[in-house]
Amino acid sequence: MTAVPAGRRRGTEPAVRQVTEELILVEVAGRKVLASAVCPHRGGRLKYSRVDGEKLRITCPLHHTTFDLTSGERTSGALCASLRVVDVLPSRDDTGPTPSGGAP
Repeated sequence: MTAVPAGRRRGTEPAVRQVTEELILVEVAGRKVLASAVCPHRGGRLKYSRVDGEKLRITCPLHHTTFDLTSGERTSGALCASLRVVDVLPSRDDTGPTPSGGAP
């Protein structure tokens, strides 16, 4: 599933929005994820990425490296460092702490 700009979303489709030069906001499956705007492999611009809302994964449009949106770990594709995930806001029905240690 390809993410669409936040203003043109339909229903539960994932959305990716560039919030600063270095960060994107991914809205998927009731969560908001703040992550690096560039792929750690070769600097692909993740605002053009494909987001899998069921698996909570983001795929770089440049070389198709895929990362877990909750941990930043690479799940497939070219060997590289993990994607920097700054914060994950939980879904409305999730009562546990965020992976970064913040409040729910």
